[in-house]
Amino acid sequence: MKFGSKAYEYALTELSRRRARSKYEYENRIADIERKIPEIARLRSELANTSIKLSKIILARNDNTNELIRQMADENLAMQQSIDNLLTQNGYSPDYIKYQFYCDLCEDSGYREGKRCSCFNTLLKNFSSKELSGASHIKLSSFETFKLDYYSDSYNEDLGIVPRKKMEEILRYCEKYANEFSTESKSICMSGQTGVGKTHLSLSIAKEVIAKGFNVIYGSSQDLLRNVEREHFGKSDDDKDALGSLLGCDLLIMDDLGTEFESSFYNSVIYNVINSRLNKGLPTIISTNLNLSGLESRYSDRVVSRLMVYDFLRFVGSDIRQIKRFK
Repeated sequence: MKFGSKAYEYALTELSRRRARSKYEYENRIADIERKIPEIARLRSELANTSIKLSKIILARNDNTNELIRQMADENLAMQQSIDNLLTQNGYSPDYIKYQFYCDLCEDSGYREGKRCSCFNTLLKNFSSKELSGASHIKLSSFETFKLDYYSDSYNEDLGIVPRKKMEEILRYCEKYANEFSTESKSICMSGQTGVGKTHLSLSIAKEVIAKGFNVIYGSSQDLLRNVEREHFGKSDDDKDALGSLLGCDLLIMDDLGTEFESSFYNSVIYNVINSRLNKGLPTIISTNLNLSGLESRYSDRVVSRLMVYDFLRFVGSDIRQIKRFK
């Protein structure tokens, strides 16, 4: 998956910010401890002079140089142990005054063994996700704000269910899905009429998954496909890889499938995205106003056959937006 210059600029800036933040916090912790526990300041000063003492021993070339070096090493270990004991006695962890990196693998350099560290790749993917997603909407939805009161608790003979009970089952499913999410989670197709909670619950999942550190792309099928189209036909000045981001993100949420313009290019991209992510084992959440027969009439058999692998959630109820409007 390739990334544009803006993604690299963002990632490098963030790595620089992390290094500066770690240094600032480390120096503040040291200053705080040395002010509260002067003995630690003295011991740390002694340890800081070790290199000077060691140089003098080596330059002196005495017969007992090796013994003096071992003795100094023992003294240093004893002083370090004394510092650890003082920290513990005063309610601090011995790690409190150690330099703490955001990423221990690369020590916040972004590179490990000559290759980009996983933390660098995560920053690149997160930037691409934010660029493609309607991320601001995610803040507006959560499982806590999903109200079952908007669904009827009376038995619906046409559907053969109690809408509120059905939607409670779907809510619990989505909560469990978000709590247990991994890049091996199943894909979901949320089907139902407009305004019955599909977008709310898909965004609620996105919010929880993002909080776990996964990168999520969310958007309407129309917007996501338009981004791919603009790049494919050279209509965009951006150098990001929209299609690559859709194919490689940890979780793709494609809202309102079926509302995009009908075109052979869009249908080809939809198939490519659904098929490629299934082959990679990456989860996708698709919401649509179309039922199974509607999907079959709109899309090719190869698209529908792959959607059949998804967990289907059939949303029921009346348009909540209309209910709120007349309350």
